[in-house]
Order: sequence, then structure tokens, then C-alpha cells
Amino acid sequence: MGNKSWKLMQDGTVVGRLLLLEVDQPWFICRFSPAEHWESVCEFFEEQSCAMKSGDPEMIAVSMRKVRSMELRLLPEVPAGEEIEPIMIHVEGETAKFRT
Repeated sequence: MGNKSWKLMQDGTVVGRLLLLEVDQPWFICRFSPAEHWESVCEFFEEQSCAMKSGDPEMIAVSMRKVRSMELRLLPEVPAGEEIEPIMIHVEGETAKFRT
């Protein structure tokens, strides 16, 4: 699988870094490291985590829309890779999962 890693970007700003640990289709499971600007987006992921733990479908849908509205991008750390626009992304603690 190699060492795949991405910068999590929002509006041209790095908010975190993801290092691929494994693929459990359709999810890519990564180690997450926050960057300097993580604080500007972390509340949306915290809300998403709380919604998912609650099991409330409406809360989950609302929180997922909020995360999606941030128009996050994953830029490869290795320049030869392709930019990814995740369909879904979830960050909780040191773990991030995304789908393409």
C-alpha cells in the first residue's frame, strides 16, 4: 500500500494531516494529526462525532451536511498523487476515516 499521506485543506489552509493506516472499503482509515488551523474546523467534527454516538439519523444528517459544506480537500503529501474531494470524512481524536 505504501506510505500515503494527505494534507486536509479548507480554503487553501492546512487544518490537518492524514496518514493511511488501512483500507476497509469503502473507507480509508488514517492516523490524524491536527495542524495549526485545526481549531477553525474542529467544532464541526466534534458535533458529527456526538451525532453519530447519539444514533439520531436527523442529527447525523445535519452534522454531515455541515462537514460537507466546508468543501474539504485532501492534497497528497507526495506531489505525484491526485487531489481527493472526500464524499464523507469523519475525524475523531487521532483517527480519520474518509470515502471517495
